[in-house]
Amino acid sequence: FTVNKMNCPACVITVKEVTGKLPGVVESDVSLAAQDVIVKFREKQTNPDQIKDAIAKAGYPVKLDGLFKPDGAGINEQVIAGVNGKPVFEKDLKVPLLVDKTGTPTKDAASSFFNTIGKEILLQAADSKTIVVQPYEVEAEIQAIMASKGIASEQFVNQVVEQFGSKEKYFQVVGQRLGIRKLIDEHVVAGIQDPQEKARKTMDWLGTVFKDSDVKSLDPKFKEKIHASSGQDDWKTFWPRMISSSTELKSLLVQ
Repeated sequence: FTVNKMNCPACVITVKEVTGKLPGVVESDVSLAAQDVIVKFREKQTNPDQIKDAIAKAGYPVKLDGLFKPDGAGINEQVIAGVNGKPVFEKDLKVPLLVDKTGTPTKDAASSFFNTIGKEILLQAADSKTIVVQPYEVEAEIQAIMASKGIASEQFVNQVVEQFGSKEKYFQVVGQRLGIRKLIDEHVVAGIQDPQEKARKTMDWLGTVFKDSDVKSLDPKFKEKIHASSGQDDWKTFWPRMISSSTELKSLLVQ
């Protein structure tokens, strides 16, 4: 589930508690940085709508992203990869990392895969540092984007729904970007003023984080597509090839 407005460790406890009270819920894994929750449940005892309602009643805007089986296979949605055990759906590749529409969204398979997997790795790193993005920070960022575009609120919402599928998903991605920037600014390049040194430090750190991540490709057909696009299909050899390319993820990381 995409869950908006989680802004503190107490929110994690709240979401875990409200979902945990439902019959059949086995476990809830909440990510502050990613603004999402994975709920493991027994399908004969509860269902996604009941889980969604419980989270919404606790005060958090929520949207179902997808379902998957215990073995990692998607239900109605294809799971293409696992990142340190967390599933990545094929439709996740279609969610832009750009939030201000100043650039052209990535369309080729290799860049989309790099952006999506890389983002998930960084969000997990942000969770390990308890990075928190407040709702007002997300709102301020969105207001700044709207002001730069000079468009009315209703028109802006229509644009983001068309591009991201829902307002909740857009808010999630804005928050994710802010969280990743906080992670880098506070834990990677803190105290460094020189832009070139910041970029070098960021790329060195990024290489270590990417190298140490367990990324498994789970869909043979998509794996073939990645290989055809980049000549690589294994994360360990794929990311070093992509990291020097111009991608949405790199533009977020090196500023």
